[in-house]
Amino acid sequence: MSREEGKLSNWRVLKEAALELSRGGTTVFTRKELVERAISIDPSKPASSLDFEVDLVTVNGVSKDKYKDPEKLFLFRVGRGKYTLYDPEIHGPIEDYIPSILPPHRKSIAKSIAEALKSRGYAIDERTSTRPTSPDLIAVSSGSSVGIWIVDPSGDLKAQLRSMAHALGSAIIERRSYSEAIVAIPPTLASHVDAKLREYLESWNVRIVAFREERRYTLGL
Repeated sequence: MSREEGKLSNWRVLKEAALELSRGGTTVFTRKELVERAISIDPSKPASSLDFEVDLVTVNGVSKDKYKDPEKLFLFRVGRGKYTLYDPEIHGPIEDYIPSILPPHRKSIAKSIAEALKSRGYAIDERTSTRPTSPDLIAVSSGSSVGIWIVDPSGDLKAQLRSMAHALGSAIIERRSYSEAIVAIPPTLASHVDAKLREYLESWNVRIVAFREERRYTLGL
């Protein structure tokens, strides 16, 4: 990462500072330590603006203006004026703190699947909801609607299984709102879904479909 003064945004300077502190063995640091390290990286940054930015990049911060982009949410508040690097394996998935955001990897998959469905005659309902059980996509065709929940493939197997459990629960809760509820999973999870589970889910009008990557992500609807 370039350290040319004035070229990096405040959040990037803070992120680099937090990473440096952590790599140096200071896994829990104070707000003052973080700002001072950030200024050592870019002395052109005013301490007051960096201090203000700390609240915006803290996952469990209370600021109503905190960032929604997961890349910009990298701190976790562990006590009064004390922070550490956010780790979803320790602190829980980011959706627990900001339910309405879609992680970047899942977002790109959703966009690709939406484009593929549009090319096959489906219209994509662009409405959004802040409910944590809402689908990532709604595909509409000939008066029917399909709610689609997408399991993020970017994490390890444990994270994927946890994401799948949340998606399946959400699909069951929301199923009556759609002609069909679909949970789209990475191919790596297919072996963890046996025939009895599929049969049970289909009795609830929920279907599991593995998405494929063929230049872009697609679903076999």
